Amino acid sequence: MELARLHLTKRELYDLLEIVRGCLTVRTDGDLKSLLSRVRQLVPSANVVAGLGRTDRAGRFQDIAKIVNVSYPDDWMSLYVERGFAAVDPVLRSHFGQFQPQVWSQTYRRAGSKGEKAFIAQAKEFDLSEGITVGAASERRAVGSLFSFAGRAIGEHVRHAAVLDYLAPHLHLALMRTTFSPSRAIPQLSVREREVLNWIKEGKTNWEIAQILGVSEATVKFHVRNVLSKFEASTRGHAVALAMEHGMIGL
Repeated sequence: MELARLHLTKRELYDLLEIVRGCLTVRTDGDLKSLLSRVRQLVPSANVVAGLGRTDRAGRFQDIAKIVNVSYPDDWMSLYVERGFAAVDPVLRSHFGQFQPQVWSQTYRRAGSKGEKAFIAQAKEFDLSEGITVGAASERRAVGSLFSFAGRAIGEHVRHAAVLDYLAPHLHLALMRTTFSPSRAIPQLSVREREVLNWIKEGKTNWEIAQILGVSEATVKFHVRNVLSKFEASTRGHAVALAMEHGMIGL
């Protein structure tokens, strides 16, 4: 997404880019907690938690692999594990099904089973009825990340979801770095692939990149596929985040 489309103030834009820069230096769970606390200042949220979930070959959620709790109530976290809420949490299940921003109130309205409704009622008792969850998939590791930001102020604010969606691939790599040792070789990109990647970073569509470079949209799609393949990236944003991590492109 192009940063201009987020409609941020100069201060908010500065804070956003500093968070992206901060993602590159995260090495420990403590580093990640500090970073997510900074995100809370940009996107007002009372409670924040991050986690990794194991997935099967089809990308379906299997179980929780790791939790980094920043500010969720400890009683809720214990209850979530004890009662096996991961099996009925509609946000969690929907998130791992598509890795798109989950606005809780919208996802909750689609919940139909007794287990889901019981979970939602319990969450409301902990004032966890409003929030947004984002994350990304790492097919090579068979895991996916989630970052949940809860609070009444965040609600269904479209801009908050867009900001968190922009940050998701960067936060994902930061979380992965606290868990797995780096083993990925730096991909070798052609000059044209680097050009395309830089324009992707600016939020340009394939059609817009084609107009800028004076080539066909099919040619741009070809280069985008190559970039995603070389980075083993699941999305365009994921590829941009990986390129930043390797120092191949700047902010």
